[in-house]
Amino acid sequence: MSLFFAGRGVFCFLDLYLEPKAEFHYVLAHENETGYRSVSKYGAVHFRENYLHCLPFRSHVPYRLRNTSEIDTLLLYAPLEVRMAEAKAVWDERNLLAKSTEEHSNSEMPQTIKVPVDLQTYYDLEDGDSMRLFLSPWRRKIIGFTQYNWERWKNVGSKEVLKMGDVRFPDLVQWTLTTKIFVLIVWALSLLSLFVKPFHIAVGMFVFNCVISALLYWVY
Repeated sequence: MSLFFAGRGVFCFLDLYLEPKAEFHYVLAHENETGYRSVSKYGAVHFRENYLHCLPFRSHVPYRLRNTSEIDTLLLYAPLEVRMAEAKAVWDERNLLAKSTEEHSNSEMPQTIKVPVDLQTYYDLEDGDSMRLFLSPWRRKIIGFTQYNWERWKNVGSKEVLKMGDVRFPDLVQWTLTTKIFVLIVWALSLLSLFVKPFHIAVGMFVFNCVISALLYWVY
């Protein structure tokens, strides 16, 4: 079991360092930057979700018309409803090919990707803007991105983007750093479990490693 945990850690660690895949995504909506969410009958707590929701598209790259005086000369702009319909059509086609023998629900919608961003990016981007995401090849985790108002945003390389990560999007850097820390915890517990003899301590380490491994694989 220790080898299994260690192997999962290696898998997640290498995934961050392999050449990422670049995909264009469409910004769907923002979470509330400030607000409240009721947690009990005694009141509510303030919360902050610093995320953008993105949906991949395959037809062409949209951009946002900032005001009514702008002219869509390239005929690339489309309302959100049209983009959702295009994405749903692609999603349905892909699932029908993959699950030709199974029943497919027409109401199923594509899964959005949550992108952790810094506050400046959060307020710069709006619904309808384009992003170019760099996704890890195995787990499809966000490790970098560019947005339409960056210079050379369509063709800048992943290495250049990752070098500027500490400055351009520190929240995303912290996100990937947590992944590496979790990997180190999994490796340390896997190694220690080989030498720990007391049964109750070994069981505790095993349970803790299960939790950390689950967080590493499904969240980070």
